[in-house]
Amino acid sequence: MKKTLCVVLCLSLCWSMCLAGEAVSSNSSDVFRIVVIGGGAAMGTSAKLDVLHDCFQFGTTNVNTVRETQTWWSILGRILSDWFDGDAEILNESVPGGFTAEEAIKKVEKVLSQSPDLVLFMFGQDEALSGIHTSVFRKGLENIIQKMAAQNIKTVLVSPLPVSERMMSEECSMSDVRMIQNRLSDLVRAVRQTAEKRSLSMIDLNRFFLENRLAYDHLFEGRFPDGVAQSAMASFMAGEILSLFGVDGFPDPVLCDYRKVYSSAGNPDAYHNAFTDLIYFHKKFFIAFRTGHSHGVPAHTTSLTEAIMVMSSDDGITWEQDAVLKAAGFDNRDPKFLNMDGRLFLYAPCTRISSRSNKPRHETYGFERMGPGQWSKPFSCAPCVLWRPRQWQEKYAAAAYAWSDKDAAVKLVSSPDGRKWKIHSVILPVETDGNETDLLVEGDILTAFSRAGSGKDLLVSQYDSSGNTWKTVSTGRIIHAPNVFKVNGRLMICGRYCSQSDEGFRKLREDWRLFTSGLDSDADRADAERVEEYHHGLRTGLFVLDKNTPRLVMEFLSAGDSSYTGVVQYGNEYVFSDYSMHEHYRPIRRPGDWNTPSDIYVLRIRFRK
Repeated sequence: MKKTLCVVLCLSLCWSMCLAGEAVSSNSSDVFRIVVIGGGAAMGTSAKLDVLHDCFQFGTTNVNTVRETQTWWSILGRILSDWFDGDAEILNESVPGGFTAEEAIKKVEKVLSQSPDLVLFMFGQDEALSGIHTSVFRKGLENIIQKMAAQNIKTVLVSPLPVSERMMSEECSMSDVRMIQNRLSDLVRAVRQTAEKRSLSMIDLNRFFLENRLAYDHLFEGRFPDGVAQSAMASFMAGEILSLFGVDGFPDPVLCDYRKVYSSAGNPDAYHNAFTDLIYFHKKFFIAFRTGHSHGVPAHTTSLTEAIMVMSSDDGITWEQDAVLKAAGFDNRDPKFLNMDGRLFLYAPCTRISSRSNKPRHETYGFERMGPGQWSKPFSCAPCVLWRPRQWQEKYAAAAYAWSDKDAAVKLVSSPDGRKWKIHSVILPVETDGNETDLLVEGDILTAFSRAGSGKDLLVSQYDSSGNTWKTVSTGRIIHAPNVFKVNGRLMICGRYCSQSDEGFRKLREDWRLFTSGLDSDADRADAERVEEYHHGLRTGLFVLDKNTPRLVMEFLSAGDSSYTGVVQYGNEYVFSDYSMHEHYRPIRRPGDWNTPSDIYVLRIRFRK
C-alpha cells in the first residue's frame, strides 16, 4: 500500500524537529500525518485571485477568489506527492482570530486527536491585528511546545506573514498600519527567539515575503496572499519541508515577476488568446500567440478571424505589438519561433475544416521577420503540424504530426533552410495517437517528449542514429504541450497538467466527454460539478524530470484552458509565457460555460539550486 502523507497546515510558528538525514516514521503503517494550524492568512481562500486585476467571472461583477485547489497548501500537497514516496494530503485546520495561551492548548488538543507525526504552526498575524501582547503570545508558544513534547510529537514553527500598506482604508490609516507592523515584528522576534532557545527548526515565511517584493505586493487587503503569492509561497514551503526531510534535488524556484501582457476580453471575436511561444532575439523579447474566438477550430471558412499576434519588449515588462500574421483561409495556431543564424522565423500550424468532408486540413506556414513590424508573406512548409523547430547538426529539426497520409503519429522532419521540410524518421507510430512533441538537442543526441495516447501521457523517445529508429518509454504522467529545457544541468519540463491525480483526472474526463458531446441526453447524464472539477483542474506545471519521472516544483496561477508555454533564459532567470482563463473563470453549469476569455501572461523565475 502506498504511504500517504497527510499534511494539516498551520502557517506561522516554528518547526520543533530537525528531520534532515532521518528516516521518516509514522504512527501508523500507511499514513504519515503533518498537521498544520494557523490563522486567516494560513487558510488561503480569503483572498482575491490577483490583487492587480478585476478577476470578474465572465459576464458578471462577481470577483474570483482563490479556490481551495489553488491555495498554497493544496499546491504544496501536490509538490510533496511527487517528491515523497507516496501521496501528500494537506488538511488545513486554520481558523481566523488571535489566540491566548489557554486557546492555544485547545487548538493543540484538536490537532493531537488526529495522531500527527509532524505539526506545523502558523500564528502571529491575527494576534498582531487583535493586539495580543507579546508576552501572552510567547506563553502560548511555550504551552504548545511543551504539549507537543509531552506527546513526543515533532513540531515546527513558521513565522507569520507580514502586513503591507494595502491594509490602508478609511478605517485604517498609515499610522495604524505602522503600529500593526511594529507589533507583528515583536511577535516574529518571539517566534525566532523561541526556536533558538528550544533548538527548534523554523520556516521563516515572514522573511521570504519581505525579501520577495512580488509576494509582498500580492497581499490582498495587505495581509492575505493572493493566487500569485500563494503559487510562490507553495514552492518556498516545499523546499523548506523537503530540506527538513533530507530530500535532495529540489531546485527551489523563486517567482520574481508575474504580469498579464495581453487581454482582449471585451472583444467577442478575439477574446481567446492562447498557445504561446517566447524568444530573445537581437536584445529584444518576442512573444507570439494565437488570438481568436475560442479554443477549437472554427467550422466556417469564409471569415476566419484567428491570427497570430507578435509582441516585442526590451525588458520583458512593457510590451508592444509588432505584427499580426495570418495565412488566409486558415485558423492560424500554435506559433513557434526559430532563430536561424541571426534571422527570426515564426511557424504557424494552420488548420481549416473541409466543407466537403468536414475533416481538418493541416498546413504549416512560415513567416520571416524583415524588420520592425515587417514580416514576409506566409510560405508553405509542410502538410502537417510542425512543432518547435530546433537546430540540429548542420540543419534544423522539428517534430511533426497530423500528416494527411496518417502512416505515423509523429515524425522527425529536417530542413537545411527552414523553408522546405522533409521526413527524416518516425518518432511514434500511429497507434500511439501522438501529437505535440518537443525535441531536446544535446550535440548529436535527440530526445523527443510527446503528448500521446487516449490519456495523453507524456512519452520520452531516444533517437538511435545508427538505425534511424526511436526507443520510447512512458513517464506515466499527463503533461500536455511539453516544453523541455535545462537549468543548472538538470532537465526541466513545463506544460499543462491536472491538479487531480492522473487517475482521478481520467475518471472525471468521462463526465467531460458526456457534457461536451453536443447531445442534450448525454449532457443531462453528466455531473456538472465533476465537469467543473475536471476543467478547472487544468493548470500550468513546472517539473524536474528525474530518470523519466516528472516531479512538480511549481504551479503557475492558472485554471481551465491554459498553459502552452514558451521559455528563454535571461541572465540568471528564466522567462516563461503562458495563457490562462483563471481571471474570467465562471462556474460551469451548462455546456459552453467554459468558453470564457483567456489572457497572456509572462513570468520570471530564478532557481536557487
